[in-house]
Amino acid sequence: MKIIDLSYVIENGMPTCGTPWHVNVGISHLGKLEEVGRNTHAITLGSHTGTHMDAPFHFINGARTIEKTPLDIVCGEISVVDFTHIKAGQVVSLEDIKKISVAPRMLFRFDWFKNWKTPAYYSSFPYFDEEAVEYLIEKGIKLMAMDTPSPDYGGNITSKEDSPNHKKLLKADVIIVEYLTDTDKIDLTKKHTIIALPLKIQGSDGSPARVILMEE
Repeated sequence: MKIIDLSYVIENGMPTCGTPWHVNVGISHLGKLEEVGRNTHAITLGSHTGTHMDAPFHFINGARTIEKTPLDIVCGEISVVDFTHIKAGQVVSLEDIKKISVAPRMLFRFDWFKNWKTPAYYSSFPYFDEEAVEYLIEKGIKLMAMDTPSPDYGGNITSKEDSPNHKKLLKADVIIVEYLTDTDKIDLTKKHTIIALPLKIQGSDGSPARVILMEE
């Protein structure tokens, strides 16, 4: 069985979404081997840094927080969908979704990770139409993973509602995994099992996650 690591390295200077409440990653020495007999580090990062998982509390006060993530949902067989034909700034429509089989766990591959550390990464990624997301929910999706920053439109918000797809998914208790990398290593002819584990942070709206795909 082949194991594919779909997680970004957490490192100083890595991109964050650029909003004022997203702290930059800080990794620094606390103790050094030659000084205190061991190496230790201080790590500062936001809950949505790099490859990460969203809990419903991200957009819904009083909803489930990340430490209560059901492990039987984030680990198991997953369907990988090739959407690499959907390019920068384009939308995944209801018609696109109706052409595929909806499974409880789905990974949408755009190969958008190839724009990591470029201005395009946050400004023009493919996104999902609201009707497409509603259809996924109706058909029973429980885990939605993608190699883009978000299922929502990433440009200037012109509608009255911010991040409507996030809200629809999280209200339906769908787990969202964002910022996957190296999705071009996935053999679409094979069967896959995902293991996506967030840190067990009490009361958090999300967490960085180590996400791997086991390929038969």
